[in-house]
Amino acid sequence: MNFGFLKIAAAIPEIEVADCRHNTAEMEKLLREACQRSVSVIAFPELSVTGYTCGDLFGQPVLLAEAEKTFGELMERTADCPAVAVAGLPVAVDNRLYNAAVVFCRGKLLGVVPKTYLPNYNEYYEVRWFASGDELKTDTVTLCGQTVPVSSKLLFRSGEVCLGIELCEDLWVPVPPSSLQAVHGANVLVNLSASNEMVGKHDYLRDLVRQQSARTVSAYLYASAGCGESTTDVVFAGNGLIAENGVLLEEAERFVPGSRLVCCDIDIERLASLRRKTNTFAYAGPSPAFRSVDFDLPAGGIVSFFVLAVII
Repeated sequence: MNFGFLKIAAAIPEIEVADCRHNTAEMEKLLREACQRSVSVIAFPELSVTGYTCGDLFGQPVLLAEAEKTFGELMERTADCPAVAVAGLPVAVDNRLYNAAVVFCRGKLLGVVPKTYLPNYNEYYEVRWFASGDELKTDTVTLCGQTVPVSSKLLFRSGEVCLGIELCEDLWVPVPPSSLQAVHGANVLVNLSASNEMVGKHDYLRDLVRQQSARTVSAYLYASAGCGESTTDVVFAGNGLIAENGVLLEEAERFVPGSRLVCCDIDIERLASLRRKTNTFAYAGPSPAFRSVDFDLPAGGIVSFFVLAVII
């Protein structure tokens, strides 16, 4: 990579609950804007295709079918975009429904990563609709006509870049999946989230993202639900955060209507150098095996010697 820098982006589309066609149209706009700005990796919020606050509509086959159909159309329409994108989608596998991250690039689906830790306390009811990724009994899924790996133990590799993916609550548990992903090589950690706002919570969230990037010696890309989600029980601010090795490089302005994109460069070579120097980094004790999925980074995604931040 030229100079070792990689441009990544957190995308916060303005969604309409259960209107998959509207939501994927907004996602396409942001994905194309990201590609125009030479972004290599872009993340959308948790369940961004349907909206997070669909409630019992997640039990309706019509919604699930429309979500898969419109997501497939989104992949087809953006096949000319070279960025690797991670979006949120409900995915049915073997009589279970999973809150999943789907990774795609150039019209090709690369893999599906289901959420491991499902919050079912206070204002959260996810166990009502979804199963944990730990319940998977298969290692492949056919989605939008493509058969790809499905697992919470997937890594996505392209040369020196390795993506690890977790969803929302996964970051808040004592041992986040991203910790093990980093030990197994992930240096860009992606979190698709729908974290609601509460008094004092935002500062804690910023610290979580910053500290996780520090302890894993990685870049951490966080995209959370924003405008358009239902406010029946909770309120969402549209948090987009990018941190590198303990430093918060960029964040989106909160409570702003409309779709937004937050971009900046991260230093992959610096992270590799720091990991080599930190002799205790790779020790984590016994851990499950991870599978790797290869992908090609877009040409020209590395753009500068310095960190450049852009907010649209």
